[in-house]
Amino acid sequence: MPISPRHSLRAILLVPLAIYACGESSFEPVDVQPLIPPPVYRTWWSEVAACTGVTAPFEQVTWYEASQLIDRETGRDHVGAWKPPHTIYIHSDYLLYVAGVKHEMVHEQLQTRDHRTEAFLRCAGV
Repeated sequence: MPISPRHSLRAILLVPLAIYACGESSFEPVDVQPLIPPPVYRTWWSEVAACTGVTAPFEQVTWYEASQLIDRETGRDHVGAWKPPHTIYIHSDYLLYVAGVKHEMVHEQLQTRDHRTEAFLRCAGV
């Protein structure tokens, strides 16, 4: 699924929101369904693992797709969200948005909500 220019612009605008949302528990996923990760996720997982230096099994993650990931406090929609210990939600419009998916993978591999580590920028680009 290629990312359209409209989605690219929207993704650029939502990345800061994703950075806030994924570590917080105040998000509300809407229209959630189990997600069978696309094969490219394994490639991205390996790339993130090589970057973070953390070896964690890809299979431990439970993936979900959501039509919206709403922050209850701000009402804003997000690209992705990580819920400890091993759950990742991805907005259905951004399933193949590399930086957004890798960002959630960094959370998972480091098992942290803290965005202060440079790994998010180095390993996911956001």
